[in-house]
Amino acid sequence: MDVLLKDWSNWNPMAMEYRNEGSTDYVDSFGQNVVEKERAPMGKKKAVDKNANTEYPYLVLKKKVMHINKCALINFFGRKHVRNIDIPPNSDYFVVYFNDLGSLESAHSTLETFPQLLQVQRSHCGGQKKTRDEKMSMQRAANRVPEPAKLPAMIPTHRGPVDTQTRTIHVSCNGNKHPEFLAVPIVDSACYKSGSLMAIRDAKKRFLNVKFEFNLERHGAYVLEKEYTEETSSKPVIQQMRCGRHLFKDSTDVDAGHSSVDDADEMIIMSGYKRCVACKDYTSTVCKICDMPFCDALCWSIVSEQHDQKCGTGQSVAIDDENLKKLLPKAGLPPRRSKVKITAFEQSNVVYVRPADILSEVAYHRVLTEVWMHGKKAPKLDQLPVCGQIVIYKFEAQIVRALVLNVDNPKDICVVCIDFGSVEYTAPNNLHQCSATVADLPRYAAPVKLRGVPRRALTPHLREAMYAVQGSLVFELRYHKREYDYDSHMQTAVLIDLEKNRGLNSFFKKVMTPVEPGLQGRGFNEDFLPHVAAPPGKNIDMIVTDNSFLKYGIIHCTPAGLAVEITKMQRTFQDYGEKIVKAETYAAPKGELCIAKYMGKWCRGVSLELVGDGYPSILFVDYGNIAPIHVTDIRAYPEQLTYPILTTEYDLIGLPEELTDAQVKRLEKQLQVGARVTCDEIVKNQENNYSLRMENLQKLLK
Repeated sequence: MDVLLKDWSNWNPMAMEYRNEGSTDYVDSFGQNVVEKERAPMGKKKAVDKNANTEYPYLVLKKKVMHINKCALINFFGRKHVRNIDIPPNSDYFVVYFNDLGSLESAHSTLETFPQLLQVQRSHCGGQKKTRDEKMSMQRAANRVPEPAKLPAMIPTHRGPVDTQTRTIHVSCNGNKHPEFLAVPIVDSACYKSGSLMAIRDAKKRFLNVKFEFNLERHGAYVLEKEYTEETSSKPVIQQMRCGRHLFKDSTDVDAGHSSVDDADEMIIMSGYKRCVACKDYTSTVCKICDMPFCDALCWSIVSEQHDQKCGTGQSVAIDDENLKKLLPKAGLPPRRSKVKITAFEQSNVVYVRPADILSEVAYHRVLTEVWMHGKKAPKLDQLPVCGQIVIYKFEAQIVRALVLNVDNPKDICVVCIDFGSVEYTAPNNLHQCSATVADLPRYAAPVKLRGVPRRALTPHLREAMYAVQGSLVFELRYHKREYDYDSHMQTAVLIDLEKNRGLNSFFKKVMTPVEPGLQGRGFNEDFLPHVAAPPGKNIDMIVTDNSFLKYGIIHCTPAGLAVEITKMQRTFQDYGEKIVKAETYAAPKGELCIAKYMGKWCRGVSLELVGDGYPSILFVDYGNIAPIHVTDIRAYPEQLTYPILTTEYDLIGLPEELTDAQVKRLEKQLQVGARVTCDEIVKNQENNYSLRMENLQKLLK
């Protein structure tokens, strides 16, 4: 001790003060360092030592999102906590060293709050030197399988108990499953028995799997007519979208339309035009010898043989139906890489096409003209038609051929317009007799299945897009015979828009595929979707979708004809929740739409209440029940899914203010979920609230 006190050569008070970190840690009022700490000069031994951070606690982290760098990590954990960060080259792993155990615990809390950014691969409390294997593992963190992270038990995905005490909105207690409604085929196998008309007219059984896809149009969910004003016409033209095909008509009524056509015929005849002897269309081309009128080369080929025999003899040329059929092109699927036009669409992935070359174009319109001329004088049917019978179908100002598909309801007969492909329901007084000659004319509209386009319920955007591509647009038909679908008896094909040089298949798929919205913006409320309710009236059939609030005199129903549309929408919601959306959790704000999982199925809902337990109260708008759903089973609602809401909340008229448990059970048994009930009356008040009157419920409660 005496020797040390006498030897003052190694004593340096400035160095001791300099290396004392406690005296150089200057902190401002916000807790951040004002002056960065100066590192002590490194000697030769320290310069070689690469394990200087071994004694400090650290975390091995893997980033889950892009654009996370060293600066972002420092700001994420806080500068006062982070000592150093090692980033191996070309790696998604980070090694973050902290000053002490308190900083490490703070980092764990931060990671628990934001689990979607980083994943903990390994945690070390420091105080020990790393072995050689550990050092190599840290340098090659990206190439090794990390150990499972030992995180605290309380994380955002933890499903704790549901808080039922602080909720102000009642939830459904019965836990009923959502009902499923299946579409009934229009034609069954019994219609194809040997020798039946259906077996003769549809030998390939094409219409055996056809289902009606336009219930929403029939119930007024969409605007079906748009008025346009053309420069060449003084009267506005109305475009009508009708069961998969669009047509144009004058703004005048049907009778005025027929009278105007007759007046136009007289004016054309007075102006010097004559009707072609082959197609009955007006033309100014005539033979210079016999004055026989004909339109073009096709019409001339039909009458040339008779004309050569009768020209100059004073005899008129008579057109034989057999000769006309021989000269018309054969019907069927157009050849590969041929030009086609779309006549109608049957569903989201099935369209009807016809050839668009000049000869086929003339032949197609010639068939329509023959049907029109024959249908103007065709008498009405004297009895109910049968399946497979070809009739003349008149509606508004249109006259077309139709094949009868279903007559189960004598007042609502299902037919398909065979020259277009659209399936419709009509009253029997619109059907007329069709001659065998007109019935046997070629049918040029052929169905094709769009490759890569799934079968889904038609959204309003997809519906408008499919109507827009009909008419004058010309497509190139591409397919291979080995892609023929024997189950649906259709050829799988691709349609290429020749004007814009793009595939129609990919365009339809893009329109119908929902896109996950960003979480930074506001969502959509329930008013974003249209609502379709049963019109007020008497003796209306309804389907019960939920009866969990019968205790309060409330029931949720949908029109009987629209129940199947709810199940069709379900397929789209299921694909979105399982395959498209990437976010793992979502707490929908109050009043906003969302996609929520209920009993294993993704459905539409509205967030009604958030109570802080991780289970927002979700109202499933397509059914009517309310259930607490965990945030891990909720997803943001996409903008593309604009299906209308078909379920309505109804107040039951005539029920007492308070119901006993026995009365509620009797009501639930009578009004079971999925049951079809007939309402005596539906009432709508000025506030757009609906009520149901059912007289038999009074007897049930007594």
